[in-house]
Amino acid sequence: MLDLLEDRTANDERVQAVRLADLEREEKTRRNAVRFIRAMWIVVAMLLLFNSSQLVTVVNGFGVGPLQDAVVALSTTWNEQMEKNGLTKPVAIIRATVERWRSTDWTELKASIAPQTPRREGAIELRGALGDAKG
Repeated sequence: MLDLLEDRTANDERVQAVRLADLEREEKTRRNAVRFIRAMWIVVAMLLLFNSSQLVTVVNGFGVGPLQDAVVALSTTWNEQMEKNGLTKPVAIIRATVERWRSTDWTELKASIAPQTPRREGAIELRGALGDAKG
């Protein structure tokens, strides 16, 4: 009879341990979800600030209706204000730079790197480095 009682208390301890582990796992998941949501809000804020022209493009695809018309009007006004204050320039610079990188072919890349780095061959390079260190 005592064996059954001891077995039952052992089971209760195991159940408590499992419940505690589940609670810890749920708390970790909840923290990760909050971090993700916070990161998404930061991204949305950054897009509203620095990518207002794309915001106008996105909302122009909305359907027709009083709410959609108000959103389009607000986003257009927001974009005009951002352009007026010069806050769309960083996005334009980044887009131009990325587009220039994308349109560069391998011959241009090799030509731009070659003059900057003089190339020496194998052992000569090693001897030069050792000779410079001794001298």
